[in-house]
Amino acid sequence: MKKTKKSQTYVSSASVIMHSSPAMLILAVIGIFIGIFFIFYKNASTPIERTEAISYSGTFENYKGWRKDCKIYFSDGSCYEVYPHTESSAFREAMASLDKGTPLYLLVNPNIGYVVEIKTDTEELLNLEQSQEAIDTYNNGYLFIGYFCCAAGVVLLLYTIGSIIYKRKEVARHALKSKNAGKASTPIRSADPAVKSKILLEASVNGYRICYRRVKSVNELVINGKVYDEKKGVIEFAHNLCATLDGHSIEAGIENDCSYIKFDGEVIKNKKRYF
Repeated sequence: MKKTKKSQTYVSSASVIMHSSPAMLILAVIGIFIGIFFIFYKNASTPIERTEAISYSGTFENYKGWRKDCKIYFSDGSCYEVYPHTESSAFREAMASLDKGTPLYLLVNPNIGYVVEIKTDTEELLNLEQSQEAIDTYNNGYLFIGYFCCAAGVVLLLYTIGSIIYKRKEVARHALKSKNAGKASTPIRSADPAVKSKILLEASVNGYRICYRRVKSVNELVINGKVYDEKKGVIEFAHNLCATLDGHSIEAGIENDCSYIKFDGEVIKNKKRYF
């Protein structure tokens, strides 16, 4: 029961955000910034030349390797981090068997702050090219996340701007219709019954056969085989199609993610829209 209430709360919160233009704009901007961060983070891990690396030499004191925290400690108090995904089993064994006081020679990538090469006087413990390749390969996932977040943010931004423009046009369209409120509506054309369409809702009331359908990128209000109102748009934003016949107000549209048909202001049929 608690899980159901939590899921309902999440759905409700998501619905509120999806219907709030400021919230959508904020989400879009946050998504783009997150994407840029991940892209720059990935670019920072791009392999560098040996001459670009920072060198350090010191006397080995201790090595501690955890899942995501691998550090080399030196007798002078210095500490350098090893990238977790460059820490192979052979490397861990070599560091574990290393005697305290052994001279170590490091190269550090200044862009990410991780050790990319480790040598003693007699052997190489961490190879520059191999370690950088391992880091770069692992961080390709961050690049994917970065591009995805940027793309999603841009799409959401364009969608939100389009929604705002659409709502303004709808307000202007209904302001124009309100001037003719109470007057009998004139049909735009006869509805083609053979055309391929998606029936969003249908209802019959007081002798009126009402059909709310989508033909290609056009939403139509069809009453007794005649199209009385329509709204064009590749993306379906909230809208309202209406007509007045014999003094009766007939409406159809999308509101709060639901398709609906109203007769004289009363909802006679509705359906949740998922796409």
